[in-house]
Amino acid sequence: MNTLASLHPGALAIVTEVRAEGALMHRLAALGLRAGNQLLVLRQARFRGPIHVRIGTTELFLRRADARHVEVVPSHVMQTASAGASRPVPSIASPRA
Repeated sequence: MNTLASLHPGALAIVTEVRAEGALMHRLAALGLRAGNQLLVLRQARFRGPIHVRIGTTELFLRRADARHVEVVPSHVMQTASAGASRPVPSIASPRA
C-alpha cells in the first residue's frame, strides 16, 4: 500500500482511497484529495514536515500525518482536463544560456 506520505518530489500518482473519518475526511475532500484525482508531489519539507502537492491547478501543503490517510498508485501519464485524454509527462529542459 502506497500512501501520499511515501512519495518523493516529482512523483505523479492517482488517489485510490482516502482512509479518514469525520472532519479530516471532509477537509481532505475539500482540498481535492478524492479517489480518481491525480496529484504531483512538488516538494517535501525537511525533518518530516509538510508535503507540497499539486492537484489540477491547485497547490496545497499537507501534514505528513494527514498524507498517511491518502492511498495512491503511481502514475506515469499526466491527465488533462478533457475526459479520457492523456499526454506524456513533459520533461523539464534546462534553461539555455
